[in-house]
Amino acid sequence: DGTLHTMQTGITVSNGIAWSPDQRTMYYTDTRTGMIAAYEFDVATGRMGEKRPFAIIPPEAGYPDGHTVDSEGCLWGAHWDGWRITRYDPDGKVMLTIPLPVQRPTSCMFGGPDLTDLYITSAAIGLTTAQRAAQPQAGDLFRIRTTVRGRPEPHFAG
Repeated sequence: DGTLHTMQTGITVSNGIAWSPDQRTMYYTDTRTGMIAAYEFDVATGRMGEKRPFAIIPPEAGYPDGHTVDSEGCLWGAHWDGWRITRYDPDGKVMLTIPLPVQRPTSCMFGGPDLTDLYITSAAIGLTTAQRAAQPQAGDLFRIRTTVRGRPEPHFAG
């Protein structure tokens, strides 16, 4: 109905929101927590259930940032300061890690004519001159062809 409702408070760095293919699970990242959270979700009412850990990112793997869900229900997440993208199965187990030539990938999304291209954004902000020299592609957009299809992103109905 277009009204505003507070769903969660105490957030530090809001990143990544996506839904499972059946729209019953919502994934959300508050980057500084080092965790991708999952919530039961009722798409008809917009109500969220209790927060539960989906994936805990160890400090040496960076911080969870933006993410997307593929057609198989797996979540692909960027790791700020982690030099990687990770694919998680629907239970939160790591299926695949894709190393990147940049320290700060920020998000990922499927595109292309058959939704098998994974586009990855990255950042250069806050890098020292030496770090920038060591990773000249920082801040670039990357494309990786995958063997799995993404899903069209939902449109805001309002």
